[in-house]
Amino acid sequence: MQPILDSYTARSMTGPDRRPDAGLTGSLLWMGLVAVALLVASYPVASAALLAGTVAVFALARTLGRHVDTGTVRQISFPGLGTVEYRFTRS
Repeated sequence: MQPILDSYTARSMTGPDRRPDAGLTGSLLWMGLVAVALLVASYPVASAALLAGTVAVFALARTLGRHVDTGTVRQISFPGLGTVEYRFTRS
């Protein structure tokens, strides 16, 4: 006959499957998701403007990233405006 505590000891030796604060993290993430959904529902125009602004900033950054030359003297070419040359120096 085996002692009753054998299965408990084996489980406690291997450790828990998840972090102890996973419940708190999950709850905070869920509350944040609900808060964002309520904010979007309350202010749809502001949310759409914020989303459009975020997409525009990422598109601008991607476009500028394509025009950057990776040589010693770096260049950024702005279509229709010209080219800007710059260099990073160490002091």
